[in-house]
Amino acid sequence: MLATFAFFRRRQSIDVFGRSIGLDQVFKVMALTTTAILFLAFGTFALLVGHDGDFLDVAFEVASAFGTVGLSRGITGDLDTTGRAVIMVIMFFGRVGPLTLGFFLATRIGSRIRYPEGQVYLG
Repeated sequence: MLATFAFFRRRQSIDVFGRSIGLDQVFKVMALTTTAILFLAFGTFALLVGHDGDFLDVAFEVASAFGTVGLSRGITGDLDTTGRAVIMVIMFFGRVGPLTLGFFLATRIGSRIRYPEGQVYLG
């Protein structure tokens, strides 16, 4: 949100509460948000494929599992083995954190090629 406000105000830096937020922090937040949404979408889709239930109940179960909050709408007992495995995987990713897994799986290899900067006109 802060990056969006800074963009519309045509500022080169993100300033909040007397501090400046670096571009690497903004990228981390964007990566975390994107992976969290993908995990939630994957879990909801996987449970809806294998379980006949209301979308809101399934989405609530997946979001609760990802947040490891322990809340339920009562459909966990009705899930088959595959559905329970999906819930367990989502709980594991939610507990460990998608950013931690991303840092673990990412490799840092310096690129020998550097491309010129270009302008992309959007909207």
